[in-house]
Amino acid sequence: MKRLHVVGCHRSGTTLIFELLTTCFEHEAHCEHEKTVFNPPEDHVNALYLSKKPSDITHIHRVFRGDPDLYVIYMMRDPRAVVTSVHPSRGDVYFSSFGRWQRYEHAAKPLKGHPRFLEIRYEDLVREPDAVQDRIARRFPFLVKRHAFSEFDKHARTSGPAEISLRGLRPVSDTRLSGWREHLPRLAFQVQRHPSLTAALIEHGYEPDDKWLSILEGVSPREQEYGEKRPPVWQRLETDLRYWLKSRRYLRARFEEDTEEKKRRP
Repeated sequence: MKRLHVVGCHRSGTTLIFELLTTCFEHEAHCEHEKTVFNPPEDHVNALYLSKKPSDITHIHRVFRGDPDLYVIYMMRDPRAVVTSVHPSRGDVYFSSFGRWQRYEHAAKPLKGHPRFLEIRYEDLVREPDAVQDRIARRFPFLVKRHAFSEFDKHARTSGPAEISLRGLRPVSDTRLSGWREHLPRLAFQVQRHPSLTAALIEHGYEPDDKWLSILEGVSPREQEYGEKRPPVWQRLETDLRYWLKSRRYLRARFEEDTEEKKRRP
């Protein structure tokens, strides 16, 4: 079984790319909305399984390098859009901070360039969905196209949670790329809390310099502590240990599957 798994910071387009993949490429099965890579499919799958769990990027390294049938798509998005994005289920709460965006990007960096790891920019996806689809198909040639990404809304059958996150079924569109400009108080708070946001924009090509900061002049920051605080050190160590054990179990099970498969071969 091959598994194509979607990761990336929350509010970076992981739901959109997952729904595009499940609608527009042939596959045997997929998870309903989210399923960590450390959990196997609900039913036995022999061909291709599609899944998504944004936060897996922070703990996926050992299993990714150890499983030659695991493929990953990582979503990248302008951090200004990420930190100013609200989830439709809680319209008064910003779900992601720049600190989270930065941690996820730091976790993804060592895997970039690996032939089974593909970074997709949200901005490219919504501007040229079919070109991005072709790029995905070239990188992962086992994928068989069923529909064009640009016709996604005509064929999609999304889950309830996904439809809420996407704000309903609609064509892929780039009309909201500058939506972060409507949330300048939130952005002013994030720049105040995380000054390195500006350098990240330049590093990743979203801005040539820091002149864009002029739009924040005179803007009063809107503070929000939700999602800002990281767990204490002891809790992060406990999480790292838990995922290390999960990785061992995953790779052991993968080794046993390979062994059984070799025994069945003539």
